Amino acid sequence: MSTVPNPTIIFVSNPQGAPVPGEHLVFREGLTLDIDRVPLNGGILTKTVALGMDPYLRNRMKYEYQPNTPFLGHGVGIVIRSDNQNYSVGSHIHSSNYPFSHYAVFSPDSKLRSLKDEGLPWHLYLGILGLAGETAWYGYKAFVHAQKGETIYVSTGAGLVGSVVCQLAKAEGLRVIASAGSDSKVQFLKELGVDVAFNYKEKDIATVLHEHGGVDIYWDNVGGRTLETVIGCMNKWGRIIICGFISEYNLAPSEYHGNQSLLQVLVKNLSIRGYVVYDVLAKLGDFGFWSDVPELVKGGKLKVKEEISKNLEGSMQMLVDCLVGKNEGKGVIVFE
Repeated sequence: MSTVPNPTIIFVSNPQGAPVPGEHLVFREGLTLDIDRVPLNGGILTKTVALGMDPYLRNRMKYEYQPNTPFLGHGVGIVIRSDNQNYSVGSHIHSSNYPFSHYAVFSPDSKLRSLKDEGLPWHLYLGILGLAGETAWYGYKAFVHAQKGETIYVSTGAGLVGSVVCQLAKAEGLRVIASAGSDSKVQFLKELGVDVAFNYKEKDIATVLHEHGGVDIYWDNVGGRTLETVIGCMNKWGRIIICGFISEYNLAPSEYHGNQSLLQVLVKNLSIRGYVVYDVLAKLGDFGFWSDVPELVKGGKLKVKEEISKNLEGSMQMLVDCLVGKNEGKGVIVFE
């Protein structure tokens, strides 16, 4: 019998406001798993390679997770036992419902993706080669309709989605304005070649955008008051792509900000497009993501900033930090 420790993050309850580690999420260190005898029943057993922290997990806490069950998110694991001919021992899989634990059992009806070895670190499948990278790529390719010389403003520009959008826009000849919430993040934007990078906590967004001639394209990662402000700074026939609403993820519906600028959508002939990444994939395809992006990453033409930890317990605080802007990069927990 090979019983091994299987520390796990457990979801306890949905908070009002930001989650509190130790209260809404708890670390259970004493859990174990018999990796030789645990029933697979047509499924697989994996050893966790990496777990990713994404802001949208806050919404899953509201609507999806069951109390006192493992916290779930995007993860990569290596198969160590298999009762399923589709997944061989030694292969790597990805799941968007990966338990935050050292080991995981997946049933035969679990939605898993076999991963191709691109010669890159496996944890990149949780970032630039995963949800965030796909979100940026599909949304940009499907909805930006860039014309050389236009101006795009990217909020949360130093996040993984935002930073990829900034780099794609620069490659297509756009003038890129991007904001972030710390000087170190602003410096990262400058290193990416962003034309105008500023700290939105120190400079007024509307003032900056008006000083640079307004905005033709707004890539919105935050929603709320920022969206209302930017609508007022849009040029005629501008496009707004709503990718996220992080400013309101920790709010109750009664606290959502009511947008007062929607009349400008009419008088400026603006278009607003929201999207969910995998709905776009299903309807429009991947726009060459898997043929292009791994090569761009290998060639250093798409750069990302990561915050890597080897501490599963610390992932709880990592979630809080990415929700309030205290993170310095894409949060990833990497297991040795």
